[in-house]
Amino acid sequence: MEGRLAPEVRAAGGAVLRVGPGRRVEVLLVHRPGHRDWTLPKGKVELGESDEECALREVAEETGFDCLLGPGLGESRYRDRQGREKGVRYWTMTVRGGSFEPNDEVDEVRWVSLPEAGRQLSYPGDRAILEAIDPTLGSLVLLVRHAKAGERNRWAGDDRLRPLDGRGRRQADAMVAPLAGYPLARLVSSPYVRCVQTLEPLSARLGMSVESDQAIAEGASAEEARALLGRLGRGPVVLCTHGDVVEALVGEGEPKKKGSTWLLARRDGNIQPVRYWPPLA
Repeated sequence: MEGRLAPEVRAAGGAVLRVGPGRRVEVLLVHRPGHRDWTLPKGKVELGESDEECALREVAEETGFDCLLGPGLGESRYRDRQGREKGVRYWTMTVRGGSFEPNDEVDEVRWVSLPEAGRQLSYPGDRAILEAIDPTLGSLVLLVRHAKAGERNRWAGDDRLRPLDGRGRRQADAMVAPLAGYPLARLVSSPYVRCVQTLEPLSARLGMSVESDQAIAEGASAEEARALLGRLGRGPVVLCTHGDVVEALVGEGEPKKKGSTWLLARRDGNIQPVRYWPPLA
C-alpha cells in the first residue's frame, strides 16, 4: 500500500579474525562481484533463524569457514537499494576449519590487518564495526574448564597430579584453532596437572608459556579469582580452571562441562559472561 513503511530487513555477519605475521590481528574481507564491493561477510536472517545462527551460516556460505561465535561488535544500520531500513549485527569469530572456494556470491577473500581493512572496505558501516574490535578484544577473558581427566574416585594418587584421559587430550587439541585465532596475551592455569595439560597444545602452537596461579586452583574463592581477572592486564587472556571456579565467576546453574569455554568481558570492574562454547570434541 502506498505510504506504508517497508519492513525492516534483519541481517547478521562476522568479523572473522586470525593472528598474522608479527602477531597483528587480521580480519577476513570478501569481494562480491555482483556488487563490486569489499565487505565483511554477512546476509539476511531467514525465517525461524536467530541472528547468531544467521551470522555463522552466512560466513560459512560465503567463505567456506566453520567458525565459532565470539563477542558481539554492535550493529550497522543503513537503507538498502530498495529503500528499506536494514540492521546488520556483527560478532567476532575465529575459524575451526574449512577453506575458501570461489562461489557465485563471493569470488575472492583477503586476510588483511585492521588498518588495511579500514582502507579496503567499501562501506562506512563496516568500518565502524572494525573500530569495536580492539576494545572488545582488550576486555576479553576466555575461561576454560579443564578437559576430561578420568574419574576422581578411580585415581589413587594426589588428585592435583591427575592427568587428562584420551578424550581430554582430544578436547585440548580441538581448542587450539579457535583460541589461537585471537591475539592472546597470556595463558594462565590452575597448577593442577589436568589444567596445565589442557593448555599445552595451545601453548605449543603459540610458543607461549603457561603461567600457574593458585587464585584459580580448585577450592579458590570467588574473590581470589575475580582479583586475578582484575590484574591480568589487557586481553585476550586464556584461563584454565575447575568447575567450582567457573561457577563462582559465571553463576550457579550455568553450563560448565569439562572442556568447555566461557567468554567473559571485563567492563568497569565487572565481569560479564557473554558466550558459552560447549566442548569441541
